[in-house]
Amino acid sequence: MSEDFQTLKSHYELAIIGCGPAGMSAALNAKIRNRDFVLLGSEFCSPKLSKAPQVDNWLGFPEISGEELRQRFLKHVQEKDIPITQFKVSNIYPGPPFTLVGKDQSFEADSVIIATGVSAGKLFPGEAEFLGRGLGYCATCDGPLYKNKSVAIISYNREGEDEANYMADICAKVYYIPYYGDVVKLDPRVEIKKGQVKKILGTNSVEQIDLGEETLKVDGVFIIRETLPVEQLVSGLEMEGSAIKVNHKLETNMPGLFAAGDCTGQPYQLIKAAGEGGTAALQAVKYLDNLKGASPNGPSIH
Repeated sequence: MSEDFQTLKSHYELAIIGCGPAGMSAALNAKIRNRDFVLLGSEFCSPKLSKAPQVDNWLGFPEISGEELRQRFLKHVQEKDIPITQFKVSNIYPGPPFTLVGKDQSFEADSVIIATGVSAGKLFPGEAEFLGRGLGYCATCDGPLYKNKSVAIISYNREGEDEANYMADICAKVYYIPYYGDVVKLDPRVEIKKGQVKKILGTNSVEQIDLGEETLKVDGVFIIRETLPVEQLVSGLEMEGSAIKVNHKLETNMPGLFAAGDCTGQPYQLIKAAGEGGTAALQAVKYLDNLKGASPNGPSIH
């Protein structure tokens, strides 16, 4: 159902971030209109849907289980020959073309649809303030900046263990603060801290992490989440509380950047997510057509 991230091209017309109902609906509409696009997701699409014992409001399928409906979504996408590329986006630089940056690779897209669902958890105190000033979301991306320095990695999943092990070869000291169960494959040079982060502190850049009972002196902090807070994903993205602000066309405040599904706010409903995904794709296609018409040679498609 998925392809390796290394098969990504350097440029697409459209990038769809998220493989839940909104993202898959957007991909179907992009495919029908024969656009050059990529659907980005994780190893397990729509985990919340899989846990629903019964869905009562999906038209035509009364009392279907969440997992059965999820499998139908995936089968539909598969039958349309739409691969789901495993690629975690850590930053989006505004365009057009937009630049989407991941752990080991980056690529461009003339338009982007964010369909990442609801970001897990609130930001830590100090997180937004120090983003780009000693705080980031990809240790392997920025690791060389912290050679012979001290860093802390706050992780919500085991992906953080790989990041910490990588940093152990670079840094003088690496602290690991897990927000999940058992740690399974951590380098012995990495020191595990079981405390909860109260605040990230510093003057012009990160200097300390307050764990309540102790304070760690660090030069950098990396936070590893399954889904990044969308307001941290794109600098300058306009928000309404924790939701991306969009109009009825699912346009954000940035031309060419659209959002659909739970990330645009309540109601958190499957029917709303799928409908918004389809609408966002249609609007993105119109945007791409206008973009092509505005340029003598059209957008650069490789």
